[in-house]
Amino acid sequence: MTTNDDFSVRLGDWLREDSAGRVPGHLDEVLLRTAGVRQRRWWSSPGRWLPMNVTATRLWAVRPTSLRTVLVLGLVALIIAALVAVLVGSRRPLPPPFGLARNGALVSSANGDLFTVDPKTGTGTPLIAGPTFDFGPAFSRDGTRVAFARGAPTPCGEPDCGLILVVANADGTGLREITPGEPGLDWLDWSPDGTRIAFLSYVAGVSGHVLNIVNVDGTGLMTLDVGHPVNQLSWLPPDGAEILFRGEHLRESDPPPGIFAVRPDGTGFRPISTRPALDPNDFNDVAVSPDGSLVAYRAVAPDRPFAIRILDLRSRVERVLPTPSDSGMGGPLFSPDGRSVVYLRWYPDSSTQLVVAPVDGSSLGIAIGPHGPLGSDGPTINNYGFSPDGRSVFANYDAEKVARLLPVDGSPGEVIARGELALVSYQRLAP
Repeated sequence: MTTNDDFSVRLGDWLREDSAGRVPGHLDEVLLRTAGVRQRRWWSSPGRWLPMNVTATRLWAVRPTSLRTVLVLGLVALIIAALVAVLVGSRRPLPPPFGLARNGALVSSANGDLFTVDPKTGTGTPLIAGPTFDFGPAFSRDGTRVAFARGAPTPCGEPDCGLILVVANADGTGLREITPGEPGLDWLDWSPDGTRIAFLSYVAGVSGHVLNIVNVDGTGLMTLDVGHPVNQLSWLPPDGAEILFRGEHLRESDPPPGIFAVRPDGTGFRPISTRPALDPNDFNDVAVSPDGSLVAYRAVAPDRPFAIRILDLRSRVERVLPTPSDSGMGGPLFSPDGRSVVYLRWYPDSSTQLVVAPVDGSSLGIAIGPHGPLGSDGPTINNYGFSPDGRSVFANYDAEKVARLLPVDGSPGEVIARGELALVSYQRLAP
């Protein structure tokens, strides 16, 4: 092996539990949004409010008393038409659930509150603040709502009171707690239609995480039995008919690790990975492309700690992304247009750095942002993702307690948030 042996050992200490792209024990940043435009309301045609004899009768054939009625009703119709025009004109078009979109609000958690952040100045304005400890915002795919984690009240009579999953409107109103306190609450993903959220949690007597689904109104909470500890879940684009996840091997009785899919009702469990796992760290850091055709993951490699493989779900063919011979790689995430991935490159000195590279493997990519140390819980660069327009990458630099916004061309970035758990989510808007 060409890499530093001590570096490989340090990686192995945490890779069984923690993927490169997240903070252990906290929510993963999810930037994708849901789409849906309402049909034009039935009352939006003023003619439906007028009696047929009024709309059909010629003006000169109506008696004076009827004329006054016509004029009054006509005035009412004009007022209604004006109100409808204002309402329809002010209704914000929604972006599609996947693909490029326009950048909306940038929201970050810090020190237990949520803030909207001006990316140019780094100035934060409180969005959701108060005595509760809130963190880990994740916008819905259509940008209309935001989910986040909230520390459950203590004492609760249990050793671990857990975290509560909360959903609010994008402006911070309409807040609703949609789960009870869930021990080990982690890694949420919005369904493409915005009606459900899948998330991970712990269950007593079960190794690792289990897969849960809940409606955004707080109803229908259910846990799916998939026969594996679960990690790194995603609704499979474009329609979310299946949920993709990593099945983990955490104890001897667990099946070998791999990539799998299951329907949201718990049926249709099937393998996605096409080869046997080489060891318990294989098939890690699973991510799916915006069109649902590709899956990227961190694979055990014979000549370095880890490599990133891209699996084509249609052809079942895999390719390996190139990287310098003395470096490992992991934590891939696709850009909104699906042409690039951002991942963590691990160096022999135990530092890490973000890299943006083409999915087709045509180059080594561009390193962006500063290096970060490898901490006891894994990489201190985590919770990263692309802006909706694909031109920047946001990331938490936990060792510095800051979040950065980094241009994908490698030019200098900006610190956009400071504080404990400075985790960022970017709202998608229609192009």
